Amino acid sequence: MKFLPATFQTRRPNGPAYEDRLTANPTGDRQRISANPTELTGDFSDSVDDQPHDPALVSPVWKTGVTIPPGRRYDGIHDGIYYGLLMMSLVLTTMTVQSHAEVTFNDHVKPILREACFNCHNPDKAKAELDLTTMAGIKSGAGGVEIAAAGRPDTSILYQSMAHLDGAEAMPPKKPKLSDDKLKVIRDWIAGGLVESAGGTSELRDLAAFEVSAVPASGTLAMPTNLPPLETRQRPATITALDASPRAPLLAVAGHERIHLFNTSSNLTELGALPFPEGTLHELRFSRDGGLLLAAGGRGAHSGLVALYDAQTGERKTTIGDETDAVLAADLSADNKVVALGGPNKIVKLFDTKTGKQLHKITKHTDWITAIRFSPDGTMFATGDRNGGIHVWETANAGIVFTLAEHQERITRLEWRPDGKMVASASDDGNLILWDMKDGWPARTVAAHKAKTTSRYSRQTGVLGLGFAATGRLVTAGRNRQLKVWKADGGREFESPALPELPTAATISPDGKTLFVGCYRGELQAWDWNGKQARHSRVIR
Repeated sequence: MKFLPATFQTRRPNGPAYEDRLTANPTGDRQRISANPTELTGDFSDSVDDQPHDPALVSPVWKTGVTIPPGRRYDGIHDGIYYGLLMMSLVLTTMTVQSHAEVTFNDHVKPILREACFNCHNPDKAKAELDLTTMAGIKSGAGGVEIAAAGRPDTSILYQSMAHLDGAEAMPPKKPKLSDDKLKVIRDWIAGGLVESAGGTSELRDLAAFEVSAVPASGTLAMPTNLPPLETRQRPATITALDASPRAPLLAVAGHERIHLFNTSSNLTELGALPFPEGTLHELRFSRDGGLLLAAGGRGAHSGLVALYDAQTGERKTTIGDETDAVLAADLSADNKVVALGGPNKIVKLFDTKTGKQLHKITKHTDWITAIRFSPDGTMFATGDRNGGIHVWETANAGIVFTLAEHQERITRLEWRPDGKMVASASDDGNLILWDMKDGWPARTVAAHKAKTTSRYSRQTGVLGLGFAATGRLVTAGRNRQLKVWKADGGREFESPALPELPTAATISPDGKTLFVGCYRGELQAWDWNGKQARHSRVIR
C-alpha cells in the first residue's frame, strides 16, 4: 500500500467517542459493578442490618450483579423496577464519565488499530515502512511521510485512509470502512493533539496570547442623521451581509439594493437607508476608524463594483472597480488607501482609493474569490476561494506570504484577530480554524457547526457567519441554525438554542456583549452574548 501526502474533503462523523460496556460482577453480599475503562464500586444497602447474607433473600435478578441488601426481601415487580432504574442510572453515569474522558492512544486508539491495522503494520511486517503499534512508529510515518498531524485530522493521511475519503487509499484494504464510532475516536485523538496516555501531553501548539494593547483605542463618532427616505419594499430581503461600526452604536445591514442603518443602543431603531442600485449586496465593511462604510456587490455575469460611503452623512464618496461580474468579497485597508476585491473571475484586484487606479492583480486562486480581509495594521491581507484555498499576501507588493491549505470546501468568511496575530477562517466544511500568522500554522481546528443531516435536501454543516469583537471574543453562525461564541484562544463560551430560521450573516459588537445575526427570510436579531433568546428583532425589506 502507498500513503500519499494529500488533502481530501470530509465530514465529521457522529456517534459516541467509543463503545461503552457495562460488565456485571456479582461478588457476594455487597453490590459491585465494574465498567470498562472506568470502574465504579458502590454499596447501595438501605439497611443497617449487617447480618450475613441469607441466600433466600437474594433477588432473582442476581445475574445483573445487584443483590438485595441485607434485611430486605425481594418484592417482585416493585424491586424489579427499583433495581432496573438503579442499573440504568449507573450505566448513564458510566457513559457520562467515559464520554468526557480524554481520548488517548493507549486507552482508545490502539485497540482499534490492533483490530484493523496491526496485521500489516507492525515491527516485523511494516508495510509501506509503517509501524502503527507504537506512538514512535506513528510519528515516524510511512517511509518518512507524516501520517498524523496534531490538531489536523482532516488532512492527516491516517484518518483519510481509515475514513475512505475520496482520493485516499482505503484502509484496511478490501474491507468495509470502520464504524463511525471508531472513526470518531481516531479523529478526536488527532484533533486533541495525539495524546499517548491518560494525563499525557497534547502536541497542540499554544495559541499566541491576545494583546488588548494592540487594539487601537476607540472613541465615539457621530451617528448619521437626515438620511433621504427610500421606497418601502413589501417582500423581506435575505440578509446577505452586515457589520457593526467600531466607533459608534451603528449597524449596517444589507437589504434589497439598499443598506439599512440601525442604532444598536436604542432597540435597533432604524436611522435610514443608503441606496445601492447596482444590484445584490455581498459585502458590508466599516473602515477601521469607523468613518467609511464599504459596500460591494452587483449583478451576476453582468457587473460589479465597490462603493465607499461616509458613515456619518451617508454620502457616497467614490466607487472602485468596473467588473463584468458581481463582487463577492472586498475590504478596505487600515489607512483607507487600498481596496481589495474579488469574485467569480477568480482574480483578486487591489485599487488605490484616491485615484481608482488598479495597483495589483493576483491570479493564483483556482476558483471564485469568496472572502477578503486586510490585517489590522494593513500590511497584509488574506483571500479565500470556493475551493477552500486561502492565501496571505503583502499589501505593498502583492507578494505571497503563506498558503493555508486545510479547508476542503468554500471559504465563507475570513477575519483577523484584532491584535493581528491570528486569522480565523470559516468554511462550508463546518470547521473554524485559527491560523498563527507567525508561520501560517493551523493552531486550532474546531468543528464549529457540523450536524448530521436528516434529509438530502437539508444540509446542516457549514459556518455562514463570523466576526471578532475588539476584546478578542469571536462569534460564528452555522447551517445548524445556531450561534456560538468563542474565546480568543478558540475555547467555546456560549451556544444558542436553535434559531427559527437559517442564519446567513453574523457579527459581534466591538465590546463583545451583543451578537447580531441576519437570517434567510429577512429577520435581523440582536442577542446578549450569552442570552437564551433574541433581545430585539426587525424584519429587513
